[in-house]
Amino acid sequence: MRSTMPETQLKGIIPAVVTPFGEDESIDYAVWQTLIDSLIASGVHALLVVGGQGEFFALTEEEREVAVRFCVQAVAGRVPVCANVGAVSTRQTVRLAQKAEEDGVDYLVAISPYYLKPSADELVAHYVEVCRSVHAPVLAYNIPERTGVELTPPILKRIKGQCENFVGLKDSSGKIEEIPEYTAAGLAVFIGRDHMILDGLKAGCAGAVSACSNVCPRAFVDLYDAFQAGDLEKAARLQALVEPLRRTFSMATFPSVVKEAMNMSGVAAGACRRPVGPFPVEARGKLAEAIQSLRAEGYLPAAGG
Repeated sequence: MRSTMPETQLKGIIPAVVTPFGEDESIDYAVWQTLIDSLIASGVHALLVVGGQGEFFALTEEEREVAVRFCVQAVAGRVPVCANVGAVSTRQTVRLAQKAEEDGVDYLVAISPYYLKPSADELVAHYVEVCRSVHAPVLAYNIPERTGVELTPPILKRIKGQCENFVGLKDSSGKIEEIPEYTAAGLAVFIGRDHMILDGLKAGCAGAVSACSNVCPRAFVDLYDAFQAGDLEKAARLQALVEPLRRTFSMATFPSVVKEAMNMSGVAAGACRRPVGPFPVEARGKLAEAIQSLRAEGYLPAAGG
């Protein structure tokens, strides 16, 4: 178990990496290695594995542990690895967090307990126990539309006040106005909505956890780099370029959209685990338009290339 936190601060574009499955719904580790290598080669700053886009909810606890260990080995220290260890119960979250730390994960990310709608006091107690069970830095994962509970600034300030290794937040609430409150509390914030990345960076975010960057990682890296260089015009142009892909998320059950976009653009991703079915045929036209726009700008290989 490591005794110190990473020397470098987490920042930049962090793809929420998909988990590739074969036809029998088993994890395809060979495809995953290729995808990880490609993302790193595109210049992303870190990887988030076994999150929502990685279909953690469809994996057994053993599969989650094996998947995290594989990703650490596949990345081999080239970029930081962030792993979602969140679960409904505190006990399972602690168990997953401790195992991920043993396996060398750089940052632990814990989605808030879902389905139960815990109280503020229960959320604080949950995260404090998780943070105190490990030495590695921990980030909360705030996505109220899917968990049914919101991690508000007062809740996060209470956790931060009790845990030195509570360092940040992946925020998919869409509440840009609350980002300064998070950062004032000493938390690094990563915007979790691809169509709001530029607004998030302007509000003080350290970066973004992006689902669509599985498809076109370099476009998101260029967006981030343009903002850091002060080229807001280029950053705004790139934000507009990636937005049509993000808008297709409403056309199907969310994990299937990114995987279908990857498959259509020539990057193997496989299908999703059931009950998530195939991407609707009637929506493929809109998705193809978004992919073509990215291809026309050089962010995807030529068709058939």
